[in-house]
Amino acid sequence: MRRSGTLWIAGFLFLIVGAARAQERYSYTGEVLGGLSGSLDQRTDGFGQKAWELGVGMVTDDRTQTTLRVGRMDLGDRTVPDLRSPQLDYAVLAGRYSFPEPAYDTGVFLGLGAYRLDGTLALGDRKRETALGVELGFTGDFDVTRHLSFVAELAFHYAFFHETQLYGEGLGGIAVHF
Repeated sequence: MRRSGTLWIAGFLFLIVGAARAQERYSYTGEVLGGLSGSLDQRTDGFGQKAWELGVGMVTDDRTQTTLRVGRMDLGDRTVPDLRSPQLDYAVLAGRYSFPEPAYDTGVFLGLGAYRLDGTLALGDRKRETALGVELGFTGDFDVTRHLSFVAELAFHYAFFHETQLYGEGLGGIAVHF
C-alpha cells in the first residue's frame, strides 16, 4: 500500500512541475533605462535630449505583462515656446504583449498615463501643466542570464497639452526578472 501512495505522490509532483514549466519564466520585472528623447511636434531641438525611465512589471497572463513606468524627458529650450529647460515627467500604466524566442523577446506595449510639463518662463516664473496621455512602444528584451536581460525600447507619447503634444524616446538599459 505504501508503494502505490508513493507513486501517486510522484505522479502529482510530476504534474505540478510540468504545469510550472508551462508558465512564464518569471513573475515580476524591474527595469532601469536611459536614452535620448525629443518632441516630434517641434523639430527645432532634435531628438538628442536625455531621458530615463524606471519600470516595475507583473506577468498577468501568458505573454502578457502589466507595467508601471515612471520617467523623465529633458526637452530642448526651443521645444515649448517661451519655456526654458522644459522637462516632461510621466507615470504610465501599460500592458505589454511579448513574442518570445529562446534567447530574446520582442513586444509591443500600450498605456494610459499622467504627464507633467515643467519649466521656467522668460521672467523666471515656474510653469507647470498636467495632462492625460497615451504611450505606444516597441521593446526588445535580450537575455544575459536567467534573471538579467538587456532591454531596448522605442516609445511614443501623446499628451493632451496646449502646445507640444507628441514626444518620442529611445531607451536602453537592464531588467531584473524574479
